[in-house]
Amino acid sequence: MTGNALALPPIAHQTLNELAYARLKHALLSGRIEPGTTLTLRQLAEQLGTSMMPVREAVTRLSAENALVVLPKRGIRVPQLNDEEAEDVWSLRLQLEGEACARAARHATRAELDRIGELCAGVRSAGEAGDLHGVLERNSDFQFAIYQAAHSTVLLQMIEILRMRSVPYCTAAVRVMLKERGDYYHQTWRNHDSVVAAITEGDAQRARREKQADIRAFRAFVRDVARRNDNQGPRALEEDSA
Repeated sequence: MTGNALALPPIAHQTLNELAYARLKHALLSGRIEPGTTLTLRQLAEQLGTSMMPVREAVTRLSAENALVVLPKRGIRVPQLNDEEAEDVWSLRLQLEGEACARAARHATRAELDRIGELCAGVRSAGEAGDLHGVLERNSDFQFAIYQAAHSTVLLQMIEILRMRSVPYCTAAVRVMLKERGDYYHQTWRNHDSVVAAITEGDAQRARREKQADIRAFRAFVRDVARRNDNQGPRALEEDSA
């Protein structure tokens, strides 16, 4: 056997690039990077434990997907969403995530249904513990377990792009939800349970309706929190982050 018989391709550089991209994408999809946060390539590289090259390439990819914006000499940020763009993003999320839930009801395997149920319970457990980052992480895993069960790569990619644009703007609302524990706190668990039940029972049309109702309710709550913060000004934001 010669020294080159296996002909294994080198993977280190490519793997680091893909891992950096995946980690940053997950941070956006789970709301860990919030609007107003300014990051640098050096900070991201230090947190990811890698050099700046794979981070730079990951940021370039995410910038091309409009998930991050690079401001010369001012760092890396979540891009601004004006009112018209926000309405477009949420309207498209309503349609595509509703469709994904309908397809999941038709195509999810038993193992996928079990995982969806477990992740749904995990989101609620984190919420009851008041664990903001636990809710964000587990909710992202829960939602994407459903969308993956739709078995459509194209649909999944489109949902990822839309959620990367909107989820960072939702973290402030989730923080308020866990702090106040008002009507929407209890409603969100009921909404999740209703979506899971419809998918588990294989009712595609009900799964679509329940998911769209869930998105509408969350969108309304996010808008309400944003308006309250706008009306109360910087002091409210300082108290909220205390």
